[in-house]
Amino acid sequence: MIIFNTISTFRTRLQNLLDIRKGVYASIPAEIKREFQSASIDTIRNNRDMILIQNEAVIVKYRLGDKRMKLSKANGYRLIYMVSTIIDRVVFLDVFPKRGPLQQLNIDDKEILRLIEEFNSEASNGLLKEYEF
Repeated sequence: MIIFNTISTFRTRLQNLLDIRKGVYASIPAEIKREFQSASIDTIRNNRDMILIQNEAVIVKYRLGDKRMKLSKANGYRLIYMVSTIIDRVVFLDVFPKRGPLQQLNIDDKEILRLIEEFNSEASNGLLKEYEF
């Protein structure tokens, strides 16, 4: 069974997106569920959008579409996650939209390293939260 965790940056960003008026980003949880809930750990690990391998983890910038808004994966969301190469664990680090009022076009390397540092700190302090589908 795959364990899905989150760091505080992901939880804050997701909540901020869900709080936007008119539900512009309301489908993000459904899109994450659709892509990850029944996926195998091998599928999650072997994603073509891999951006960094660090020690026993792979960092992936995954493209999510938005079925409700009829947005393709290119125009939907980016989900930054880390997947262990040893155990069946995925950690959602960040999520951002490519369109809309809170759009972000990319994430730089410094920010990815900061997210990894945040994961390391929260993991050692027992602050990771389980992601509920």
